[in-house]
Amino acid sequence: MRRLAAALLALVFPAGLASAQPDCAVPDSLTLTVRPMPHVAAALRPGGTLDVLALGSASLLGPRGGVAGSVPERMVTDLRAATPGATIRLGLRAGRTESAEDMLETLKDELPRHRYQLVLWQTGTVEALRREPPDDLRRALMEGRAATEKAGADLVLIDMQFSRLLAGHADLDPYRAAMTEAAVQPGVMLFPRYALTRAWAEAGEIDPESSKRGERRSIAARLRDCLGATLARMLLAASRAGGGT
Repeated sequence: MRRLAAALLALVFPAGLASAQPDCAVPDSLTLTVRPMPHVAAALRPGGTLDVLALGSASLLGPRGGVAGSVPERMVTDLRAATPGATIRLGLRAGRTESAEDMLETLKDELPRHRYQLVLWQTGTVEALRREPPDDLRRALMEGRAATEKAGADLVLIDMQFSRLLAGHADLDPYRAAMTEAAVQPGVMLFPRYALTRAWAEAGEIDPESSKRGERRSIAARLRDCLGATLARMLLAASRAGGGT
């Protein structure tokens, strides 16, 4: 019943909530589904505190391998601007070749140490490249979802980034399906990074792979900014759906 209720409460993310920058717009052909996030909603009220734990592989990090310039940092910057009465803090745990199993151990270690209201979990790429069983990814995500729920936090799953090179070396569909399935749970939302980055690349708006060598760094930075901005707007919509601001 709870699963059905979450599905019935799913909201279509309005294109108007996307970044004001033209090349950050969510394409009309892409529907971003927002689910109520009650813990985020409560934390973003005036006087509230939102503590965010972000887990992922190297693509979640900034250009120098840290928080600065990362997708979560841009997300937090936009959330702070939209909810000046709330305090928002970010903890980022990411590293190269980190699998979902690795991150699950980090998650189980971090949750008891601090009271988080939101967990961002970017994964799937390492499993696809290693051709590990998609069911292993699904199991890890389900276990992490249960741990996050028990700790009193909401969860956002972030799938892989679109890459022609990656698609040429791995069958991504089973891993994307595993993440979509894991996200159909109360208090869980999927941020479809793959679909977004593919749409922007195919439209010729933000495509680091096909850009000139000297432009790749700035275009990659723009891509991180757009992802962070779109994620922030999804969370704001989710907080309103969950009874927040």
